[in-house]
Amino acid sequence: MKKSKQEIRNRILTFTKQRRSERSVSSSEVTRNLFSDIWRDHLDNVKAMSGKFKNKKLIKTTQKTDDIRIDKEKGAIRLSIFKKDE
Repeated sequence: MKKSKQEIRNRILTFTKQRRSERSVSSSEVTRNLFSDIWRDHLDNVKAMSGKFKNKKLIKTTQKTDDIRIDKEKGAIRLSIFKKDE
């Protein structure tokens, strides 16, 4: 099941906006929502798109509570929308 880049972008932004800046969403949660049974095969695509959003200051990417670069980290990544004052 192939998803377009636009679908991936939209899902990331939808999930992060729904959670607002108080809560984050896991990159794997977004990926499972898009790809269900084969989500592990597509996790890198969602993480890559999240990295692009981070570079544009649309979302934050964290691991535990530390701000991270997605291309430098392994493991669970959390995504959240930037607060207006950040």
